[in-house]
Amino acid sequence: MKLRTVVGDLAGQPADAVVRVVPPPRRRRTPDDELGLLRAAGPQALAAFEELLALSHPAGLPAGQAVSTTAGTLPARWLVHVAAPQYDLRIDREHLLSAAYRSVLAVADALGARTLALTPIGMTQPYWPLDVATRVALTTLPNTPTRVREATLVVRTPAALDVVASALAR
Repeated sequence: MKLRTVVGDLAGQPADAVVRVVPPPRRRRTPDDELGLLRAAGPQALAAFEELLALSHPAGLPAGQAVSTTAGTLPARWLVHVAAPQYDLRIDREHLLSAAYRSVLAVADALGARTLALTPIGMTQPYWPLDVATRVALTTLPNTPTRVREATLVVRTPAALDVVASALAR
């Protein structure tokens, strides 16, 4: 899989599927960035996600799990929703963060998506240390068997781009 990193707005990224981070069940508040992505996708995508949760996950999407809906008005065909695990300094939860990426790739494969656009999971709420979030993304994505050919990691600031691009260059 080819990995790219860009500074930009996830909602405008051309890809087969765009990945949206949702809070795990215990954190009911959805990050503003991710609400913006859902708003950009339009009412059809919001209704599809709410219906999916009501039917399949009434208690909320478990941490590390991904599901898909229509992408609505986004340039993508699908919107993949993934529950990011909460970072805990006392407990090693990197396996859950890695599982979130593997779940995203499994959903993308089931859809037939060949390109993904996503923020590195953990770089939006619930926040993880930047170095940990970057390391997990850059070790899990290229080392997970998938038919996805390209993943674009979309960050908001040039400083974050520098961190991710430096790690990617190694």
